[in-house]
Amino acid sequence: MPLRTDYIPLLQAEMVRVLPTRSTREKNAFAALDVHEQTWRFLNWQSRLVHPHARQVNRANGFDSLPAVEANKSAVQELLARLARGDDVRTHLSQDVECGYSMHAPGQKGGPDFDLLLSEWGIHHLHLNQLSVKSGSRLKSKDLLYAILGRGVVFALAVGPHRAWASTRLIEAAVRSWPNQRLYSPLSISPGRDWSETERKRLRAAGVTSTPVADNQAWLSGVTGGISTALVSNRVFREAGKLVRFLRQATEYPEHIEYPLQNHASLNDVAWPKHPIMAIQWLSGPDRYCFGIREMTSGVAVLI
Repeated sequence: MPLRTDYIPLLQAEMVRVLPTRSTREKNAFAALDVHEQTWRFLNWQSRLVHPHARQVNRANGFDSLPAVEANKSAVQELLARLARGDDVRTHLSQDVECGYSMHAPGQKGGPDFDLLLSEWGIHHLHLNQLSVKSGSRLKSKDLLYAILGRGVVFALAVGPHRAWASTRLIEAAVRSWPNQRLYSPLSISPGRDWSETERKRLRAAGVTSTPVADNQAWLSGVTGGISTALVSNRVFREAGKLVRFLRQATEYPEHIEYPLQNHASLNDVAWPKHPIMAIQWLSGPDRYCFGIREMTSGVAVLI
């Protein structure tokens, strides 16, 4: 009969081990959070990463003729080629991805541990040049690639400056170029007055989804489901809840985990130990980063 394992402490220990922080103090503060907040914060950090696997690159209508693309043609082509090959593009990301949890001043919600553009609209921003460390700081490129990244696919929306965080041109590029991909879902409401970019940024900083208007239609990100008041996407919030519920069920019914692991071991001619030792590990799957449950003696694992 499978041995009961409490997976929640194992999950917490692995998140504390893996999550990057800027100091031991912040690492300890993250460790002191309840498991629900730890999980949505961890998955928020994970969502900012770009898993290195091959992707089909799709350019928005008119992408190649954008002034910023023409001005940075070789750099744009090289970055898109790297995404297509599945190269590790972490050096093209903001240095803030190295901050998975930040302690905030009282009353302050935002910080380097959040990417609000990604949380609300599901859009990554990548520096055209690789960010290199020089004199303790990273050199940033003037222009950024704005793109929606999925499993095996890139939707390149635009190349533009940092200040384009709330530009509805990004939404327009997506819905006009790929109307059937559900990157953004049309809302059955009157679009009403659209917000200015300044207003949109303020709403986003408060965790309020602003439903941008493009082509006289209000839209909601099909990738994130909008931003939550915790400043992470609604998708991340849902996935965090599902993960915790799954592990509570696995704790209550250990056979739901051990039987698939035993079958996996048998198919690979690996002996299942008499006294299995279960662990949760942060793994790199073929097309994503994810958690896995591993039996340490046999080495077999299932992704969750």
